[in-house]
Amino acid sequence: MARKQVAAVVAVIAALVLGTLLTACASPETGGGVEYGERLDLGVPGDLVETVAGVAGYPACGTETIAHDGTTWYPFEPSNLDEFPTVAALASTGGLGGGLSRGATRIGFPAVVAPGPGDDVGTLTVYEGGFAFWRSDSGDLETWLTDRELEYWWAC
Repeated sequence: MARKQVAAVVAVIAALVLGTLLTACASPETGGGVEYGERLDLGVPGDLVETVAGVAGYPACGTETIAHDGTTWYPFEPSNLDEFPTVAALASTGGLGGGLSRGATRIGFPAVVAPGPGDDVGTLTVYEGGFAFWRSDSGDLETWLTDRELEYWWAC
């Protein structure tokens, strides 16, 4: 093989290895960001810890955190929703971001409208293992949450 061909093959292999490493570094599990519409497998919620009414939040875009009792909760869409507690059956299966359940369809990027009555306060159900589920009092917004810090790679 000619020297230029060897150099080209080495360059291609190096690019593939670098691409693989960068992809691994960008995953939420390794501190990277979450892409719009990405579904994550962060494990499965454990036993129910508590249910708290009157928790402020408005996760309409899927990037808004919910703070309660010293914990910051980050919305996410589970890729393994079928393994989650029964409340998951009521969770969004295609709404915007982590939680619109108004039958919205993913077209482009999300846009946030002003909250309607009961949209910005709801019930937080906390589970062992760093998981929670929040549903607005109106019933129009809901999302699964994790206490694992997530960085979202989109903005509304």
